[in-house]
Amino acid sequence: MVNPLYKRAKGLSRTKGLSLIRRITMHIVLVLGSLLFSAPFVWLVSTSAKTPEELYPPRWLPIPPDRVTESPYIRLRNNERPARPLRVADDDWDQQRPLFTEAISAHIVSLKPKLPGYVQPHVAHPELAEAVFARLLRRAPAELFTRPTAEGQRWFTERIEANEVKDVFDLVYCRVAFSELVFVSWDMRIETPIPPEQIPWRVIDGDAALTPRTKDVRRVSQEVRYSFAEHDRFTVQAELPLDWSFDEFKKMRLANHADRSWHTFHAVFEIDGHRLESTEPAYAATDRWQDHTWQIRSYEDDTVAVKTWITLRDVGPAEYNTPGKVRVTITYHHAKGFRAAYNKFISNYLAVGNRVPLGRYVGNSVFLVLMNIFGQLLGSSLAAYAFARLRWPGREFCFVLLLATLMVPPQVTLIPVFLIFKNLGWFNTLRPLYIPSFAGSAFFIFLLRQFMRGIPTDLEDSAKIDGCGYFGIYWQVILPLIKPALATIAIFTFMAVWNDFMGPLIFITDQELYPLSLGLYALHAVMLGQHQMLMAAAVLMTIPVIILFFAAQRQFIQGITLTGLKG
Repeated sequence: MVNPLYKRAKGLSRTKGLSLIRRITMHIVLVLGSLLFSAPFVWLVSTSAKTPEELYPPRWLPIPPDRVTESPYIRLRNNERPARPLRVADDDWDQQRPLFTEAISAHIVSLKPKLPGYVQPHVAHPELAEAVFARLLRRAPAELFTRPTAEGQRWFTERIEANEVKDVFDLVYCRVAFSELVFVSWDMRIETPIPPEQIPWRVIDGDAALTPRTKDVRRVSQEVRYSFAEHDRFTVQAELPLDWSFDEFKKMRLANHADRSWHTFHAVFEIDGHRLESTEPAYAATDRWQDHTWQIRSYEDDTVAVKTWITLRDVGPAEYNTPGKVRVTITYHHAKGFRAAYNKFISNYLAVGNRVPLGRYVGNSVFLVLMNIFGQLLGSSLAAYAFARLRWPGREFCFVLLLATLMVPPQVTLIPVFLIFKNLGWFNTLRPLYIPSFAGSAFFIFLLRQFMRGIPTDLEDSAKIDGCGYFGIYWQVILPLIKPALATIAIFTFMAVWNDFMGPLIFITDQELYPLSLGLYALHAVMLGQHQMLMAAAVLMTIPVIILFFAAQRQFIQGITLTGLKG
């Protein structure tokens, strides 16, 4: 006979085991669900840290930058490497690719006498052969990989010419180079004092050297060879003729070629006894030609105009004060360790902040959020108190009428509301976006009414005995007891106002009054095709909502739960 205590213990053990399995299963499901729903946000954040070249082919994570200590160098991007054509089998590709690349490399070496002098030292570099192979592969027939190897090698080598090798080399040759240096005055005079190859750049600090590139190049420049093996920076300087006073100077523009190292560089400009320094760094981000503009601080920095320049600030008198001349100093700083990756990650966010008046947009959004939250909490709680705790003729009818407004689509009342606010003189102001909140919301009034109906009337009677009036009961008794519901309303209001797009679009035309949502739309109009910038802007708009939810999730859940239990 089995002991009953043993059977009971065995049953309890089995129950605990099943309970543990259920808990583990539930946690696994929750984790998988969280990963599934967080995937779009992960894509959003990762895309915000990419460069335009990394957007295609699509990939989840951005490519970490190389740790560059010496330049120039040859390096291919992932999308510049040879990719197997769809009609070519894997075995044929694996077999023929190294043989074709070897033949292409040998042919490039044979073209060495026909290539420019700056290309000749690199003709045997394997990355150059890979890049040429990738370009030819775009027009190569797939049948080449099933034919004899010699026939395929002949097809590729016959189509390689010196000019094509030079063009490919220019794309994969990562280097720092300086070209035109242009000055602009306040009356829009444009001066290019010296041709780019004659600008007297000289190295005054660090391990660097300059080499003019004037022949067989698309753009005349001076190439910089540098090494950060012993020094953390290098500085180049040039003196140029410019017969302007300090009050005439507005900005300077330097055409430069970066080396994809994500090192930072600063500019110093000295003119007429004044020393101007850049307020923020520029980045050696891409490996293409780009223009960097430095402009003296002025009223334009405080406008809503798209900012395409780095601000120069006047730091006082300069040691250099030669009449009719200016001095330009460029200093490159080594991005050590993870600094290059950090520079790459924040560059798009900084660009968004520089291109649009992000601070003003955020300020407008914060103002609207605070006013709407205050208005909704005040208006909805007062109306809900009247419906839940006060007795007056027609109360239930008015409450049903209030709920009926939830059935009316907002598009139906859009035009009448717009005409009302326009006749009040509120068009192109922020008033239409927050004053209506003081009248409350039908849904929030319903939510608070249900919550208040569950509060014992004994508390209200006790307050009346102590001499409290209706408003005293509302302020000292009701409000402290409905804090969870008020927190829920505040969260909902924050999310609705923070993400509101149609309201500002309809009522606001002045860009200085744009909230963040409409400001980012304006950014989209300026940066068509620059998806990495738009993703960075979207992250900046999403983060406050996520922070608010995690900070107030306890009050949010408590408010929803208690509201469902009361009444």
